[in-house]
Amino acid sequence: MAKKTTLLIAATMVTLFFTVAAHGQEVPPGALVQIIDCSLQDGVTMADAVAQARSYSWDETSPNLVFFRQSVYGGSYRENYDFRIASYFPSYSEMISRYSAEKARQRQTRSAGFFTCDPVTRRLIQAHPVNPENDGFAGDGTLMTTRFCRLNDGKTIADAHTFAQGVASNFANAGDTSLAQMYTLEQGPIGDTVYGRGVVFATVPATPAAFGERQDLRRDGFDPLEGLRPLPVSCDAPAMWFTHAIHRGGNN
Repeated sequence: MAKKTTLLIAATMVTLFFTVAAHGQEVPPGALVQIIDCSLQDGVTMADAVAQARSYSWDETSPNLVFFRQSVYGGSYRENYDFRIASYFPSYSEMISRYSAEKARQRQTRSAGFFTCDPVTRRLIQAHPVNPENDGFAGDGTLMTTRFCRLNDGKTIADAHTFAQGVASNFANAGDTSLAQMYTLEQGPIGDTVYGRGVVFATVPATPAAFGERQDLRRDGFDPLEGLRPLPVSCDAPAMWFTHAIHRGGNN
């Protein structure tokens, strides 16, 4: 499949920014996550790219966590890209320090011959925790969803976070405690929404089987929005991904 990107870059390359967007004291801070969209080289499978990335010699200059998120149902996404790299850092200072250290060592790119990434899509988000008491995701791979939402008039990022907590609580009462996060944009392309007026809700069940069980709750009549109307956000349909765990550092 023809792709629009031609520039080969390292999976953990970070654009250095020195301003921080504030979303209100009510929302707990989270990890900084660099996102970039990538395309497989001709003849390379997703399994090839995952195996190659996992074999890389990750160390103290690497992100805390790295995931390859392969689009399953993502609208027009797959017309341009095959997967998304998410690299997690604990802070701006650590992100800048680690990037500088890795650059100084002049490593060869870990993506050479396997995939290319489009620098235009690089952005930095903050992954705010929603339900700290969750099942987590510790395996090699699982299914997950992301859903882009716009704040309704008069509503704030804090309102959206409270809403996300309410949804997670409703699911927990129904027996599902999948990891939930709310993403806010720190740096990078905004898209068609005014900066600070959009969020992404992400849900990461522990296993593909747990993902299926969560989805079936709604098919069986469960209402995750019970007690939360009127809603503070208006949301698109969710995008579905298979997330491959590439690297987990010893101190996450």
